[in-house]
Amino acid sequence: MNPLRPALPPTFVAPLILAASVAAQAQAIDEVEVRREGADAVIQVRFGTEVQFQRAVSTRSGDLTQVIYTLLTTTNARLSTPVQALRLRTRGLPEVELTDEPDRKERGDQSRRLTLRFAEPVVLRARGGRGNRSIEIVLPGRGRELPQAPPATARPPVPPAPPPAPPVAAAPAPAPATATVPPTTAAPPVPMAGTPELEAKAADLLARAKVAWEAGRIGEAVDRLNELLELPPTSSTREAQELVGRAHLKAGDTARARAELETYLQLFPQGEGSDRVRALLATLPAPGAAAAPAPGPQARAETEITTNGSASVTAYRGNGQVRSREFLDSPIAGLPQVAGDAQLTSDRSRQIFSDVDLNWRRRNGEVEQRFVFRDSYTRDEIRPDKSRNRLSSLYFDHRSIAGGWNVRLGRQSPTGGGVMSRFDGIKGSWNASPRVKLGAVMGEPTDRFFESKRTFGGVSIDADRLPGGLGGGLWMIEQRIDGYTDRRAVGLDLRYFNGGTTVFAQFDRDVLIQAMNVATVQATVVTADNTVYNALYDRRALATLGLGNALTFEDPSRPGVLYTRIADRLAGTTVAALRDQIKRITPMITKAQVGVTRPVTKNWQVAGSLQLTNTGAIPAVPEVAGFENGRPATGNIITASAQLIGLNLYSTRDTHVISASRISGPTLTGTLLGYNNSSLWADVWQVEPSLQYYRDRNGDGSTSRRWTPGLRLTYRGWQRWAIESNLTYEIGRASRRQELTDTVSTTDESTHRVNYSLGARFEF
Repeated sequence: MNPLRPALPPTFVAPLILAASVAAQAQAIDEVEVRREGADAVIQVRFGTEVQFQRAVSTRSGDLTQVIYTLLTTTNARLSTPVQALRLRTRGLPEVELTDEPDRKERGDQSRRLTLRFAEPVVLRARGGRGNRSIEIVLPGRGRELPQAPPATARPPVPPAPPPAPPVAAAPAPAPATATVPPTTAAPPVPMAGTPELEAKAADLLARAKVAWEAGRIGEAVDRLNELLELPPTSSTREAQELVGRAHLKAGDTARARAELETYLQLFPQGEGSDRVRALLATLPAPGAAAAPAPGPQARAETEITTNGSASVTAYRGNGQVRSREFLDSPIAGLPQVAGDAQLTSDRSRQIFSDVDLNWRRRNGEVEQRFVFRDSYTRDEIRPDKSRNRLSSLYFDHRSIAGGWNVRLGRQSPTGGGVMSRFDGIKGSWNASPRVKLGAVMGEPTDRFFESKRTFGGVSIDADRLPGGLGGGLWMIEQRIDGYTDRRAVGLDLRYFNGGTTVFAQFDRDVLIQAMNVATVQATVVTADNTVYNALYDRRALATLGLGNALTFEDPSRPGVLYTRIADRLAGTTVAALRDQIKRITPMITKAQVGVTRPVTKNWQVAGSLQLTNTGAIPAVPEVAGFENGRPATGNIITASAQLIGLNLYSTRDTHVISASRISGPTLTGTLLGYNNSSLWADVWQVEPSLQYYRDRNGDGSTSRRWTPGLRLTYRGWQRWAIESNLTYEIGRASRRQELTDTVSTTDESTHRVNYSLGARFEF
């Protein structure tokens, strides 16, 4: 158990089991994408669960970066695949190996570490992505190196433009021009909507776009124009919107050209420029019509096919014992241990974990197709009946680049839109305009829920690239269980994304139970000097509200009877009564957190955070067994943490984290101190020693303390193979106090536990 997590009251167990069953099937990384963003290349890591970016540290060698992030709605123990690894090969960029694994040195069971090992030194910066399910790695200036697929067929030439506009004074004269920038300066400008600095930035981007256009670098011109259109409205917006449409047309992409030009008319329906755009649109083929082939040889889009993934096998072993002081002081303490001795408790675990992660991708200028397969199997050698297989992902994804639609079919992770768990089904979207996307989803959760049958369907509308870096979405979803409506929810997502600043808010309300499922806001700001500020406010139901939750508590008219289907449960009550009971017995968990990580020198960073957690009270619910008197709230549990992070102290690839945490709650105070080191020896050995010390004191006077040294070794002497091992040894002592009728009983215990693992991983 995480020492910084307080135990929940027993009556919270039933709804907690439901919440855990949903999260237990989640996985960390869902997919990795590479895209151009202006002159930069962006590696976007998308997750199958909600996360928050904390910080990133890079070694002096330039080829190793560690990204620390936090799981928001699940824990490492509940992930179906605890460690994921894959190799990313993208033409124009160095090959990179990504490893995602638990990082328990700071935030216990909710902290993870994403390690990127590049084949050559790179300059990068990390940031949160759009929403709360992605992290992005930005490689400045590397976007130009990414391949651009040519159009599938040649397109008609761009309609002749009116005489050229006056030259832009802010830009130097380019080399001999290969194209002429169409005039848009005659269109009346929009009123200035930004600061002088914003206007200057927009004018500079427009000038650079025109220079690129004149030099024939149409792709670069589009990048500059897109950067400009991401800004709040300025006096350059109107001209840029027309020019980006013409640029797509010149590149042969009539579909995108039409979309951008239609957007222009939506924003600017009147004026000389509007008439010019209407005339240009009239020359384009109708949507869906085949373009007339141009004379000469037909251009073909190059098809790129990649396959990557990993497979691993790991053996986990553990042994532990707890001895009371009475046993240690007895005459038989020195005798050999006897299994089953009443004064000696022990625990033993023997498991073999194997997993496979396969990603196949086919892409050209018109379509992108993906096939993903992820599966894991845990064999329990002590209790074979507990062995289980988890198929995390098995889906095919087809995206039409030209048509602006995509569909994904199979077993997949939730990606928002009100879907709360992994499911088997179909999900699709269509870009109704360059900024608006319509979506739909239907399927059934893969988690078995007693003997019930559950299905769901939902629709959504999403808008992105709005003025000011804003975006958002609305959705509605309905889930049914055994023919009854399980949950009907509406939700809202709001996003702000601008450079290193990410703000995301999400609201989910069940309209049948009339209660909020989720209300969360998180923000991450990464400044130019790599200082990271984090903030989070998250309030959500302990278990997602739904009619099916009634199967987790007893029918008072038939105590002791376990129902497995809603129809049977409704035999003695009504749907309205069950929904009211579910609403009253489901507490809300509130979490608030602020933190900062700041570099102080080239070798040292400092970090600190303050977190508050509170599980709300349950009122008295006389008609539900176990909840007749309700339960009080846990009170505010406050955790203050600080870290001192060292980089490259004795090599080009060593990191050090010295951490301290203090927890204060109504019934517990605790302190956690730790040191973690990661070093590379002889370029093939990753050595990670650690040491933790923890102590706490409960309200009844009971105390505990323990030391936990550990050592993790990874051997990477082969190109695709890695051997991984981990060893921890825990030495603990505890004093348990129990108030009897007339006296206070105190029991002293000592604990010794050893856990170790050895595994091999193949990456391809």
